[in-house]
Amino acid sequence: MEHTLETLNACPSCGNDTFVNDISCIDYTYSKNVFSIVECSTCKLHFTNPRPTEKTIGQYYDSPEYISHTDTSSGLLFTIYRLVKSYTLKQKRKLLDGFSENKTVLDYGAGSGDFSAELANHGWSVTSYEPDTKARGSIIKKHSKIVLADSLKSIDTDSKSVITLWHVLEHVHQLTETINQFNRILQKHGTLIIAVPNHTSYDAAFYNSEWAAYDVPRHLYHFNPSTLETLISANGFRLEEIKPMWFDSFYVSLLSEKNACDSGFLRGFIAWPRALAIGLISNLMAVYKTRSCSSVIYILRKAI
Repeated sequence: MEHTLETLNACPSCGNDTFVNDISCIDYTYSKNVFSIVECSTCKLHFTNPRPTEKTIGQYYDSPEYISHTDTSSGLLFTIYRLVKSYTLKQKRKLLDGFSENKTVLDYGAGSGDFSAELANHGWSVTSYEPDTKARGSIIKKHSKIVLADSLKSIDTDSKSVITLWHVLEHVHQLTETINQFNRILQKHGTLIIAVPNHTSYDAAFYNSEWAAYDVPRHLYHFNPSTLETLISANGFRLEEIKPMWFDSFYVSLLSEKNACDSGFLRGFIAWPRALAIGLISNLMAVYKTRSCSSVIYILRKAI
């Protein structure tokens, strides 16, 4: 396998060329290599640098442990993931129902297509985009009601009332170019919904370099509410609301405990209770400060 990396000389958000080293993390899912995360000295965005190129990033997803693109139910952790996913799909769909009357949506980074299918089965006209070949095949095989786009450029201007990205923006190489395409595709006053991990959460601080939501090198960017708002406001959107994702703190903590065990710490027998405790503490802290939740949903409106 080719492991070609590219080094960014300018911040993907603001274009500044001065960075400081923040943290180094292991790719626990695939390569076991160490990747560096830097912080922009101007806008404070954290991003993986160096990182795989667009041509070589695909191999880092080729692991049975990367479940966003698969339908596996093997193992207790994956079973829990699917049970929670079934519940959250309905909650996400109900969230969207409040933002559009004509129900035209682009589900960007659709994975295996389950959320797209949830919308299509409840009256939404759904277009999905998914670059992963295996995941696209799953969508085609299982979800006949979904239109699968080849690229953002192939989608008509002003054609969608809502665009969703569920833990996707952190994977996108062409960051500002993609957001500008969203602006073109959305109708007047359209809604952009972005969910991403928050590296300023309590569980992120507790697990440090073993925090599973760093997920290098698949996660190219590591957002917090401030850096996400800075990026999005500079590209034609305004932030209207922030919502917490309560389940993520528990799931990410469980994955982080697995990372810790992989690093050689002999604490597997207390991994589950510790993860549940850390997830609970993280959520309790976020009750008083939503911006500190482990993962955050950003409700954004197209600025006119």
